[in-house]
Amino acid sequence: MAPSRPQVRIQPDPPEILNASSSDTEAERSQLPSLHEQSNEDQDGREASQIEKNTDALESSTQTSEKQPARQKIKLPQGLQWIPANSTWPKWKPVIRSALAAWIAVVIFVIPKTENLLGQAAFLIIIASFLSPPSDPFMAVLEREIILLIFVALGWGWVCLGLMFANLARTQTVPDASIRTIITGEYIEAGPTVILGVFLFIGSVTFLYIKARLGPGPFLIASVFGCICIDISFTTAVLFPYPYYKIGQMIVLPLAFHSAISLITSILIFPQSVSSLFTTCLQGAIAPLATVISLHRSQLLEDVTSSGFSHTQITDATNKAENVLPALAAAARLLKADIVYARFAPTDYHELHTIVRKLMVQVHGLGIYYTLIDPTRERFPVTPAASHLATPVHSRPPSPRPDRRSSLTTEEKHPSSTDQELRDRKPSRHHQRARSFHPQSHPASSTSPLHSHRPYKHSRSHHANHTLMHNSLLHLALSRVPKCPGETAVGVFESQKYLNLEAIHLSHPDSAFFTARATELLSNSCQDLLSVCEEVLGVSGAWIGNIRKFRFDFLRGHREDETQIEVQKHEDLLEKLTRELDEFRTKKRLTVLDPYRQMFDHGYDASNNDEVPPYQYLFHCYVYQYHLLQFAVLVQNMLKEVIRLETERKKPKLWLPCLTTLFTRKTGEPSVTIQHDDDDEDPEMIPGIDPARMTDLGKAVKRDPDALPPGNGLEMAMNWIYRASIAIGGGNVLFALKAGALTVILSIPTFLKSSAEFAYKNKFVWAVVMAQLTLARFRGDTAFGLIARIISTFFGGLIGTVMWYISTGNGRGNPYGLAAVCAVCYPSIFFARLYWPIAPMSNLIIWVTAALIVGYSYDDTHLIVSSSPGWGIDVAWRRFVLVTIGVFAAGIFSLFPPSKTIRSYQRRTVATTSAELGSIYCSVVSYTNSYVDGDTTTIVRSLLAIRSKLKRSLVLKDNAIYEFSLRGKWPIERYLKILELQMQISYQLCHLTSVVLHLEPAWAYAFLRRTRMLDSDFQGDVLAVISLISNSLHTGSPLPQITPCPLLDRFMVRHHGLNVVHEDSEDNYGLPQMLTMETLENLQYLTFCVGVSTAFGIITRLDRLMVAVKELVGEQYHIDGVGMGYHRTWTGETTSPTMSVRATEV
Repeated sequence: MAPSRPQVRIQPDPPEILNASSSDTEAERSQLPSLHEQSNEDQDGREASQIEKNTDALESSTQTSEKQPARQKIKLPQGLQWIPANSTWPKWKPVIRSALAAWIAVVIFVIPKTENLLGQAAFLIIIASFLSPPSDPFMAVLEREIILLIFVALGWGWVCLGLMFANLARTQTVPDASIRTIITGEYIEAGPTVILGVFLFIGSVTFLYIKARLGPGPFLIASVFGCICIDISFTTAVLFPYPYYKIGQMIVLPLAFHSAISLITSILIFPQSVSSLFTTCLQGAIAPLATVISLHRSQLLEDVTSSGFSHTQITDATNKAENVLPALAAAARLLKADIVYARFAPTDYHELHTIVRKLMVQVHGLGIYYTLIDPTRERFPVTPAASHLATPVHSRPPSPRPDRRSSLTTEEKHPSSTDQELRDRKPSRHHQRARSFHPQSHPASSTSPLHSHRPYKHSRSHHANHTLMHNSLLHLALSRVPKCPGETAVGVFESQKYLNLEAIHLSHPDSAFFTARATELLSNSCQDLLSVCEEVLGVSGAWIGNIRKFRFDFLRGHREDETQIEVQKHEDLLEKLTRELDEFRTKKRLTVLDPYRQMFDHGYDASNNDEVPPYQYLFHCYVYQYHLLQFAVLVQNMLKEVIRLETERKKPKLWLPCLTTLFTRKTGEPSVTIQHDDDDEDPEMIPGIDPARMTDLGKAVKRDPDALPPGNGLEMAMNWIYRASIAIGGGNVLFALKAGALTVILSIPTFLKSSAEFAYKNKFVWAVVMAQLTLARFRGDTAFGLIARIISTFFGGLIGTVMWYISTGNGRGNPYGLAAVCAVCYPSIFFARLYWPIAPMSNLIIWVTAALIVGYSYDDTHLIVSSSPGWGIDVAWRRFVLVTIGVFAAGIFSLFPPSKTIRSYQRRTVATTSAELGSIYCSVVSYTNSYVDGDTTTIVRSLLAIRSKLKRSLVLKDNAIYEFSLRGKWPIERYLKILELQMQISYQLCHLTSVVLHLEPAWAYAFLRRTRMLDSDFQGDVLAVISLISNSLHTGSPLPQITPCPLLDRFMVRHHGLNVVHEDSEDNYGLPQMLTMETLENLQYLTFCVGVSTAFGIITRLDRLMVAVKELVGEQYHIDGVGMGYHRTWTGETTSPTMSVRATEV
């Protein structure tokens, strides 16, 4: 008798307990969205370009959860939610440190002696306090300030070299010329001016190239100040009739004072170590993981077949945990250089970092289960023989089963006419042979109903479930229909074949019933292990949060007793986890096999039994169990590492870095952050991947199609020169050359006698600096910078003017009033500087402009200067006018060639990531086949780098709206679809790498055989698809209308079912060819099935990626009738091929 629809539960409890648990689950679901919204608000309040901001956001999420009800009493507008979200003591520490450092700079600035010592550019000490605040750990500040001083010193040295050569070309040298005469431009000569212009061009190109090449990080601010140094120095030194070598001193000296203040405050004012930053980030990564596990426990208890079921909460929590990884990696880079007094060495955290990164992969794998059981998303491999597309044959209508249709809706009981057509289809003759029944003596072979698709009884529930799948695929086909006039449908060939595959092979009449029962069994098997994992994550997160406490507690006897108690607590928890893990391996995970045990009973008749689910439902459970098992093992290792550290590190000590590891930076290292506005990286490169790996597939090497390899020394030299010249044409170099040319052009008014005095008195150098910093590689970024800088300068000028007049009234500056106003305003200003969730560039320009207004006004009222732009409102409006001139010049100049757009950047980026995904795919297959290199670290790092690249590309697209185009709108939805599919493929490759790592050689060969990964014909099609996608995206060329896709058609060429090795296979690799219950219970078999399922996911996503790319680039090479299932009818007399050819020729 068929069982009734199961109720999802953890364990067989009384009905009242089940009802209570269900109500509790619903209550949890109703509360989770509000908590999620709050977490999103916390996350939006972070500024990605600041490491400290990431850290503080993590602290806020872990320390303020209990204070949410009190905060909700005062409801602030959405735009101000970031204020209470960041109003915690850990987040105020860097604010106070930065504000105090800036105030000390103001005090030094207003003291007459130090002001005279710093010179006319003394205000730079205040500006530098906003551009480079000491808000990071000491070692990060030390690294940044050292690089800043080195760059500024190099700029000064370059200026001195240029002045020396310019002096050699000077015809008139007047060492005693007066300042009033000099600023009139009377001594400007053509020869020295040209030389200084050349040096200005080369210096600007160098610093701007470094800015574009290295992107955000410690080199960004340093390259900006390097540009400022050479801009001010050259545009001023050109006026002097002698080499004024001390011109750079007025730039270097204020910045040196700023660096000293920053380093001192980083040591004395709430000092923070890199280890502290790292542990905070680590705790911020573990806390969301515990939330994810809690959500999994509750989701497994819900009715996954209901229309209201959604797993988006799990996805959001997983993404929140993964978003911490960039900040975690940034802190890990400086761990070796950290100086700290603590129990644990900074390098002791590397193992925990590795474990947490692996946990992110496995927790993503847990979420795959919910996409597999959703019939509107994807299906599992069925591996039947390929069917013919256009051979529909009508079959006898089956009879429904009344016990499995009670939950159908009205729409399910009245299927559409389109579904009626699919219902009347009959599989091909080859498929009918696959469904034939064989003697019962082979229960594990293809005779089993689980091996091939038994004749499904098309009940109404089947039609309802089939309607969902068909509608999803029909949407896939109809989405190819053009939404814009002038476009034609694309991907029709692939969509039709997928419709056929899904309609005949990849659907089941009782999918909802089997899914609900499988989820119930899965929940029963996994709830206990999930509960223990959640407990371990909570304890580990609390331990990491308290790891740096009691460092200076010298009453070690009492602390040692507490440490011993803590160790014992962790050991007990480890024992509990180990016991639960062993029980899961040996017993509980086998619960999902209960529906299949009757297959091995004596007298089992597959033709009359419909209660054994098809094997894909077992695969669904195996995928979840495998990732849970690996997740639990990693959690176990993390707990062991905690116990090891607690046992070995009993007393605190001073840990010093090794000098050889200070400030190391690997080539191609991924960027620290994901969101940034000045990211001018190369779309052809992926930071974090060796460039040599990006041009090969294993031993395949790229060749020059226009020349053979050099055969002698001359050819080698010329080949090197040729490649160097090609490299000059790269995006970063062209951008730097263009920006250098803009710098020289805007400096022409200073270089001419007729306009030199006007340009100097009105500080035209501000326009030069703003123009070269506004110009970006892409027109959209330049346009955004134009708008953002104008608006930010306006409001920053207002703030600076208000601060100035409050401090001085109608007077000419009061040092005490200025110091008092800054002391009051700076805490709030730096709070906004660090946490205000607006564009980082806008945030920076507002406060830098305010600081410049105050600093310049005080300089002009207290120093004897040759030219004075005024103070207060006079400085503000001149600043605004000059900034407007500079940014508009940059905006106009960005339209001149070479001009790049974000649109082309996005297309070439996805082309590069597609090619690299193909390379990694080959590496995974090679590793599985021969265990090349014996380590998957490189593969995992490459996949992480690709995901980081895709996320940065996703952020960069926001400025594409500023690229005005009369050709039409940018197809942003199509690019988002490609990015999403590539992200999914990268995750699937990561899961496949994990699977093959746990497969024994015999099982690995069987896996390669079943998935056709060693079949040269099939792999040729896979690599051809990847190559077609990458090349088409790179060049923008349309794809052929008929491609090797769908690859799934060839992937499912043979029947395996639950078998490991096909029944007709000559080699069984030492594995059982006949399926037994012992094989199903084998842990290697579970891993094998997960590998097959993951390979299926990769193949289906490649098919979808091909269709998505076709939507973007279009199709070409049309052939009438191919793939449509009909042929031209020949009514004439049959002739030989020779006669046909002759007749055609006639």
